[in-house]
Amino acid sequence: MRILAILMILTLSSCMVSQKTFDDKCCKMEAQITELESKARGMEMKEQLLRQAIHDLQTKNDTINNQ
Repeated sequence: MRILAILMILTLSSCMVSQKTFDDKCCKMEAQITELESKARGMEMKEQLLRQAIHDLQTKNDTINNQ
């Protein structure tokens, strides 16, 4: 009976260690995902600004050429 109890305790404690490791990895991955999402939003904003600048330059160029 004692051996069964010891085996159960060891099994449960190994599961807890695995759960802690899993939780740590999940936290790290969530942080990386958040960082990548932030970078993606920044790149989208830069792209939008560049597109607007190109559009403005094309409009200005068209205006100059039509005069």
